[in-house]
Amino acid sequence: MTLHHRQQQSLLSNSDTNNTDSYRSTDTEYNNSQADERVPEASHLSSTTETFFHIVCITAGTGILQLPYALKSGGWASMAYIALAAAISAYTGKILVRCLYYKHGVRLQSYSEVAEAAFGPRGRLVVRTLKDVNLLGVVGIYIVLAGISIDSLVVGTPVEQFGERFWIAASAVVVWAAIVAARQIHDVFVLSIFGTLTTVVMVVIVIWLGVLDLEFMHARPPTKAIDIRMMPISLASICFSFGGNLNWPDLEASMKSPKKWSKALSLATTFIAFIYACVAAVGYGVYGGHVRSPIFLSLPSGIAVSIAKAMITAHVLLACPILLTAVFIEAERDLDISSNTLGVFKERLWRAVFRSLLMLVIALFALFVSDFSKIVPILGAVAASLVVFVIPYDLSVSTYSPDGRVFQVEYAQKAVDNSGTAIGLRVKGGVVLAVEKIKHSRLLVPNSNKRIMTAGKHIGVASAGWMSDTRHLVKRTRDEAHNYHDIYKTNAPAKIIAERMGMYVQAYTLYSAVRPFGVSTILACIDEDGPQLYMIEPSGQYVGYRGCAAGKGKQAAKTEIEKLNLEELTVREAVKEAARIIYAAHDDAKDKLFELELSWICEESNNLHTHVPQDVLDEAIEHAEKALDDDDEMEDDEE
Repeated sequence: MTLHHRQQQSLLSNSDTNNTDSYRSTDTEYNNSQADERVPEASHLSSTTETFFHIVCITAGTGILQLPYALKSGGWASMAYIALAAAISAYTGKILVRCLYYKHGVRLQSYSEVAEAAFGPRGRLVVRTLKDVNLLGVVGIYIVLAGISIDSLVVGTPVEQFGERFWIAASAVVVWAAIVAARQIHDVFVLSIFGTLTTVVMVVIVIWLGVLDLEFMHARPPTKAIDIRMMPISLASICFSFGGNLNWPDLEASMKSPKKWSKALSLATTFIAFIYACVAAVGYGVYGGHVRSPIFLSLPSGIAVSIAKAMITAHVLLACPILLTAVFIEAERDLDISSNTLGVFKERLWRAVFRSLLMLVIALFALFVSDFSKIVPILGAVAASLVVFVIPYDLSVSTYSPDGRVFQVEYAQKAVDNSGTAIGLRVKGGVVLAVEKIKHSRLLVPNSNKRIMTAGKHIGVASAGWMSDTRHLVKRTRDEAHNYHDIYKTNAPAKIIAERMGMYVQAYTLYSAVRPFGVSTILACIDEDGPQLYMIEPSGQYVGYRGCAAGKGKQAAKTEIEKLNLEELTVREAVKEAARIIYAAHDDAKDKLFELELSWICEESNNLHTHVPQDVLDEAIEHAEKALDDDDEMEDDEE
């Protein structure tokens, strides 16, 4: 491991420790106000038991039938993959729900909003599209498989002549009726119970037939302990059988007690892993290298196999409404189809119309698009390839785009550009910092939530961007200054602090597991070399300045700063000029209310960073307002 890499890891380690407690609390603290915001009507909330059945019904689908073949690919060692996949599925499901509560007091409502919080609007659009296409495509495939299965089950009966298309259409009608009748996930609870029971019955039949068939075999087919070459194929097949994460945000939102989500998910995943292990072990143990996928093809034909096929067909149809509910709830939320805005009758009408139209599209694709069940998996593979190989340079902080840009760093800079203006002036005898603090509400307490902070007795920091990121970086600056003083028994030079903070900020642009800081910090200091001024940007770049600006008014501020003779300006004069520049850069059309913050480091403050005295601040504001009025009068005279 290189020295540079070790340095970057050490830079990240402290912040990881600081964030651990708050991240854990997110997993356990679900207060009542959040629950009320999540689900407006308590009558539509699900119990832990209902959620258990929902998870089993969604996850334990047709994938269970190919598990014996997965063992054939990788050998008996693949049994460990079932336990591993179950553990990973449960863990990622819990992590996903924790992501919904990453911001205190607010719950994100969907998988797509998690993507937006992580990757921005583009990330939300991409994930939302892939999620909906995936779920709608799976439902279409399930309808096709159900129709084909029913057609094979009715062979030799009077309805045999109807054909596959009729049964595909009939399956679509059954799903349509269920989804139109269901309003929330809670309403399809009965379907989940029956779906789970059909799976259990099917598993019992498969195990029973396999054990019976073993008694009539003259010799057991050969099996293998492990096949390293085919282990990846086995892992892929087993992981496919633990899908369902796209529905977890909606299932957790439907619970009466979200605290029990982890318990419900763990129990359901354990139960699924158990029945998977039973089917896989019996299927591969009995039929060995001759086992086929699906396992029905290896079982002796008869009424029991027909019942098992009927059970899995019923399960597939019963899972469709649950899968679709996750899509419809988010779409109807975006379209504002609710009783609060439309009334009860219109809401039910519009919901029925919207869901019917979407089901019609799915049914038409299932009926008339050739090889629909083959096209959807191909589209899914293409979509996955896009996410893995093409899109990440826009979403990942650690990947360059083809033209050499890192978009997440640019998005962090946008957060800075949307903030109030911050400037720094290095003049004769000291440094002056000024900030335009936008007041988003008249209820805010004056002089609270300061954007100019002291990071050491001789160090001041002004910021433009996210305040939460500012506080974190100021704390880190204090730690660096304190550590330097402990080691060298003298105040840290401005260049050393700027260099260390630049490295720390830059470390957050190297790893995909973290995001860049959405803040630019202006560092003011007096050291042995005199007054110093540095600005550290979200990319980690740090540069020394005589005058600098950040925030939404930075261009106007830079123009005004360039007009000043900073080398001859006194600190008192610089305070007035800084106030004037902030007032000139302020956009009254967009932000009516703002508060001016001013601080300095100079002989008058004993070379310590402090906010300017109130009388100096009042004088500076008066000077700025007068200069602004004079400019307005000149413009009026010119007109």
